[in-house]
Amino acid sequence: MLNLFNRRPNFKTVTANLTKYGVAADVGGRFAAWLETASDRELYHVNPRYLAQKLGLDERATLKLLVAALYEGVVTLHWDVRCPVCGMLNNNNALSGLKHNMECVMCHARFAPHFDEEVRVTFTLHSRLRGLPPAANDKAFREENDSRYGPTLGQNLLLLPDFQRLFPQERLLPDESLEVARAALVFTDLAGSTALYAARGDPRAYHLVRLHFDELFAVADKHNGTVVKNIGDAIMAAFQTPAAALRAALDMQAAIAALNKRERLTDDEALILKVGLHSGPCLSVTLNDRPDYFGTTVNIAARVQGVSRGGDVVFTDAIGDDHEAKALLAGKAIADDRVAVKGIEGEIAVHRVQMS
Repeated sequence: MLNLFNRRPNFKTVTANLTKYGVAADVGGRFAAWLETASDRELYHVNPRYLAQKLGLDERATLKLLVAALYEGVVTLHWDVRCPVCGMLNNNNALSGLKHNMECVMCHARFAPHFDEEVRVTFTLHSRLRGLPPAANDKAFREENDSRYGPTLGQNLLLLPDFQRLFPQERLLPDESLEVARAALVFTDLAGSTALYAARGDPRAYHLVRLHFDELFAVADKHNGTVVKNIGDAIMAAFQTPAAALRAALDMQAAIAALNKRERLTDDEALILKVGLHSGPCLSVTLNDRPDYFGTTVNIAARVQGVSRGGDVVFTDAIGDDHEAKALLAGKAIADDRVAVKGIEGEIAVHRVQMS
């Protein structure tokens, strides 16, 4: 009878349901094979970038796989906060355990963790599937992997729509905030939507607005970002880098142009998208039970969208000065301007790429 409880799990069976979450069957198969053969230390606080190398995936695809596995009870999630003083990893098993002012359990230094610097995410095989011995906690092995592949930052997991959808309970406490050293934010809105509702009626206009949301959400996910919120016809999306935000902004305009063509929208129905983007430090917070961002960077990004005339992409120096973004803009006609932005003293430089 004892042998029944000591049997190793059939990982093919355990991971079979991952396809329900968009995980390709061959990826699930490779994951199951790795779980079957991995050593104890490989299954404890796994760095997703290490697993990505083992499975031949990128970080984003690996996070999608692990989030699905987390929902199915195959793995558990850890929010590891690295002390900037002594380097100790302070473990939290829930996002709600992170504070804007933390104390290291080793050196007792107090520090304000950044979501995109000190906060990392790791995953461990669930104990119901295989109990890991104390020797699995091999600190040197994990440090070697972090040094070779780089850690997966907490911000990258929060920018995954699958995580937001499957784990709405994973939030910072409402009165807490974590600093983000750099967030790249995109704001969009539809020009003339009020006239569209008046001319075509609410049902038709709402249908077109929903189609436009579908396009914007898909583009954000494609470029390693997520739509943080939508208000009326507008959205706010967040990305890992200025270049990713710019790629998304350009693709959003292209997607709306394609939507207009695909739906054969006449001039009085054609959707006109206004886009503005900016990058900089901000706070990650919980508002209305959802992850959100707060601060001057957010305000500037929203105001820059207000400068857009439609069919264009307007951005600040914080985007344009990024070396990857510069490569994306090479050969494009760019109009430069300085504008007054509400709430910001003086004028700021903005740059416009006209798409249509």
